[in-house]
Amino acid sequence: MRSTHAVFRALSCDAVLLAHLRAPLGRGRVESTYHRVLNLLLPDGRLMALAGRDAGDAPWTLVVDTPHWSAYDIEAGQPVEFTPGRIALPGIEIDVDPAEEWHTILPALGDLTPQHLGVAARSLYALTRAHGEFGGMLGASRNAWPMESVVCAALDEGRAALTRAVLARDPAGIRDGVLALLGLGPGLTPAGDDFLTGIAVLSALDGTRLGPFATVLGDVLDERSGRTTLLSATTLREALAGRVRASLADVLCAIPATRRQDTAQAADALKNPVRRALAHGHTSGTDTLSGLVTGLHLEKELRGQQL
Repeated sequence: MRSTHAVFRALSCDAVLLAHLRAPLGRGRVESTYHRVLNLLLPDGRLMALAGRDAGDAPWTLVVDTPHWSAYDIEAGQPVEFTPGRIALPGIEIDVDPAEEWHTILPALGDLTPQHLGVAARSLYALTRAHGEFGGMLGASRNAWPMESVVCAALDEGRAALTRAVLARDPAGIRDGVLALLGLGPGLTPAGDDFLTGIAVLSALDGTRLGPFATVLGDVLDERSGRTTLLSATTLREALAGRVRASLADVLCAIPATRRQDTAQAADALKNPVRRALAHGHTSGTDTLSGLVTGLHLEKELRGQQL
């Protein structure tokens, strides 16, 4: 491990976070550490990420010019000093000022017909099924332990219940479906939460019919945020505000260009951004895209009800 003081240059930063980091802050602490990401608590209790250069842009994320953090003695609970344009951890300092602002850019849904939404959903499902990771929303992996099979069955039941409730426009049923999924699964962002994130970002787009889902999910997060991790709750809230990882935003932005294409043509057009989105985490990318597939199906059916 290195004990010398190292200074790193920031490459890019979520614009909302960057505004915070350029103002007087104070002392926070390290919340958790991983190979490519350090999660930090800001002085006001918000969560941010220090990500290695290949981790990609995301809400509340500062991308730094380093491949990983494994060579440094950073541990959860250690103090972090935040001053304007600077972040100091034990043995590490981050120069924030060079960072380029990053903004989530998302398309509108209003011009997409039910037929186009259906083609997009089928294309994304085929790609996710072919290239995604099992062990979450796609079902149990081969030779899965019994607990994984139980969790995957519960995830499938929660998805089915939520889908029925959204199509029935049943707020109480939507709440039950959200609660069945929230916090379900292992890891910092459980599979059920990643799935909800995929639907949540669709509910934030112009022209959506998923407003009732968004209202219920927001209420549940206000009342029951302790059911899941701080990172996952933050990710869900940001998705409801239309702020998601760059790789997921790229998938969404590619969908309008597939208008008037069939399923095979759309899958070919979407395969590159989908593969990048699937690379996030172990099953997180897969589970989030599974939510996006369900959300597109719901949009299609809800629009059909209004024809």
